Amino acid sequence: KLIISFVVVVSNFFNMGETGAPTVTASMQVSTCGSDRSTGPADLQRFEEAKAARNLGKSRVMDGSLVLAATLLGGSGLLGIPHAFASAGWLLGSLLLATFGLLSAFGSHLLQCSARKIGQAPCTFYTAAEAVVPNWTWLIDGAVAIKCFGVATSYLTIVGDLAPPAIHHFGLQSIGRWQILLIGWAIGGSLALLKNLSALRYSASGSIIIVLWTAVMLVLFFFSPGESELGTFAPCMQDPHPDVRPCGEASFKPFSDANWVTLVKAFPVFIFGFTCQQNVFSVCNEVKNASRRRIDVAILCAYMMAGLCFTLAAFFGYATYGDKVDSNVLKGYPQNNVVQVTRVLYSFVAIFSYPLQIHPARISFLALVDTFCGNKCHRSQRQMSEGFLSEEESPRPTFGQSRVAFGIVTVILLVGSLSIALVVKDLGRILGVVGATGSTTVSYILPGLVYTQAHTQPSVERKMAWVQLALGCVIMPVCLVIVFVN
Repeated sequence: KLIISFVVVVSNFFNMGETGAPTVTASMQVSTCGSDRSTGPADLQRFEEAKAARNLGKSRVMDGSLVLAATLLGGSGLLGIPHAFASAGWLLGSLLLATFGLLSAFGSHLLQCSARKIGQAPCTFYTAAEAVVPNWTWLIDGAVAIKCFGVATSYLTIVGDLAPPAIHHFGLQSIGRWQILLIGWAIGGSLALLKNLSALRYSASGSIIIVLWTAVMLVLFFFSPGESELGTFAPCMQDPHPDVRPCGEASFKPFSDANWVTLVKAFPVFIFGFTCQQNVFSVCNEVKNASRRRIDVAILCAYMMAGLCFTLAAFFGYATYGDKVDSNVLKGYPQNNVVQVTRVLYSFVAIFSYPLQIHPARISFLALVDTFCGNKCHRSQRQMSEGFLSEEESPRPTFGQSRVAFGIVTVILLVGSLSIALVVKDLGRILGVVGATGSTTVSYILPGLVYTQAHTQPSVERKMAWVQLALGCVIMPVCLVIVFVN
């Protein structure tokens, strides 16, 4: 409540000039990014006029901040961050949380500066890349496809991790992990067959509530004594000393004893948790008078909310179970009614979020096929597409526009994600791969690439964007090699 109130106060401070048609206000006139004067009030005015022509730009700063916060908190990152935190130790882990959070926030800042410089509305990752680096649009589709497919797979893994013990706790002992996975996959997969999934986006609000409750629950488990009226939240009841934290004589140190390979493997999990760049352009499109200062307020407050929740979950999850904390933090907590209900709720959120990830992954994979197939697929797919698409919809249908392609790619994504979830039971491995590939590209490589190409004049911020780009190019291969080889 305090953070949301802070967002309201700060957004009201920057709300001057919100009523009426978009105008160049005093706040806009200082909306340059860094010392690069190529992004000035004229660019902002052009961007606002483009938004007005498309009936965009009517939301408040607080609305944009909540959208970004929902993206950061609505995924599976919170469940894996405590284990990554334990791989570093509480002091080093706190520094890593802050570092990766700041780097990700800076990537979001670079994107919102680029949106105004490019001036197109609605602005997206694809339109931004097409405007400044048209030869690299395939990188956008590839990053989105990998990230969304990986996140969808992680949702199925969460269902397989959390739902079986909860179902067993409530009396259904005969149902196994693979059966529950198939049920959840059937529900989410059937929804993924739809082409319009807009109604499922409202599940994001429920996801935030469940994530906030989970963070609070981990705090309650740490502070609750072993024997009391709050015994429901006692995590060490099986230990000889249930009042001692961490449980089971596990280690709780400022710097972990783990080797450097284990530490580097944790980096992608931190990156994954702080990825929301795919929605930064949407916020710029929807927020009225999207000046640098106002969008930075939205970004800052969203990362403060997410950082608080991640820190609570990471620190108190590690403080409760030490270096024995599970890669899915909820798996290690007692099997009482409170924890089991939380597991069931998280499973439902994962099931209904699954199609929201399959949908953009499918669009990106179809775009990649068209990009690399080109005219070679056109002649054969014209007959395959006949009868599925009208001439008004596609006078010259490509492979990616046919229903045949839609079905094939959907089946591959659904079966592929289920197969991986059935075989891989470690959520940390999936988050590591997705974080090292898709999340690193979206959070580091693409913001740096788009900004440096959109802002050609020398500036300190442009140099920092080059550093962000270079950092992503180093993190991705190093972490991928370590994740797979080790």
